[in-house]
Amino acid sequence: MALRADAGSFTVAAHCEAVGFAIGAKRIAPLWRTVAGIAESDWVPALDMPGAHVAIADYRPAWWPANTRLLIRRVHLDLCQVSADPRARRRRTLHPDQRALPLNELADTDAVYGYSFILTNLDVSTGEQATAVEHWYRHRTEIENIFRDAKHGAALRHLPSGYVEVNTAWMWGALLAASIAGWLHQLVAIGPTTPDDPDDRTYPSTSRPLAGLGVRDGKAMIATLRHRLLCIPGRLVHHAGQLIVRLPPGHHLLTMVLTRLRALPHTI
Repeated sequence: MALRADAGSFTVAAHCEAVGFAIGAKRIAPLWRTVAGIAESDWVPALDMPGAHVAIADYRPAWWPANTRLLIRRVHLDLCQVSADPRARRRRTLHPDQRALPLNELADTDAVYGYSFILTNLDVSTGEQATAVEHWYRHRTEIENIFRDAKHGAALRHLPSGYVEVNTAWMWGALLAASIAGWLHQLVAIGPTTPDDPDDRTYPSTSRPLAGLGVRDGKAMIATLRHRLLCIPGRLVHHAGQLIVRLPPGHHLLTMVLTRLRALPHTI
C-alpha cells in the first residue's frame, strides 16, 4: 500500500513508518537551498512531460522516517506561461530569485523553471525509479477530476431536497450519468483529430478519435460532451417518403457515433 498526497497532508508522513508515501512539500527556504546544490548532470528527463526533469536529494524533516528522500521536479517554462501577478500559481513555482524579477528582466535569464518538491520513502535509488515515482505521484489528481466532472456536469454539486431518499436517488442518477459519459468516451475514443496535432497520441485504426473535445487524455468534460455530441439541433424533414433528421452544417459527430455503436459486436 502506498499513499500520495498534496502538501496539505505534509504532516501525515511523520506517522507513515509502515506505509509507502509520496507527499508534496511546500516551497520553503531549505528546499530552495537544496536545489542550489544539485548538479546539472543529476537531472533526468521526466516521463510523459516534455521539458520536465527529475532529481533526488538527501533532505528530510527530522521527525520523518529515516529513509525519506526529496524528489524534485523542474519544468522549463516559456515566458508567456508566467504571469506578472505574484499570486499566480505558476509564478509561485519559480525560484525566489526569478520570482522577484519583473517579466522584462525575467526574459534575460538563461532559463525559467517551475519547481515542485515531493518527499517519499519509496525506492528512488536510480533515475529510472525516481521518474517512475514522480510519474505515479503526478497522476494523484485523476479522481479529483472525476469528482469535479460529476459535480459540474452531472448535477451533483447541490442536492435538491431535505429528504434523504430523494437525495439518494439524485446522487445515484448523477453517478450513473458520469459513468455513461465515461463509457461513451471508451466507445468512440474521443480525442485529437489530426495526425499533426501536437497533443495527438497513437490510436488503433479501429478507434480513431472523433474530435478534440477537451483535455485529460482526450476525455471531454460531461458538459462539453453534452454540448458537442448530444445537444445538437436538428430538424425532421420528409423526402421521398422518408423521415430524415437534418443536422446543422459541420455537426457530423452524431452520425459517426451511431455508426460506431451499430458496428459493435452483439453479445448474448
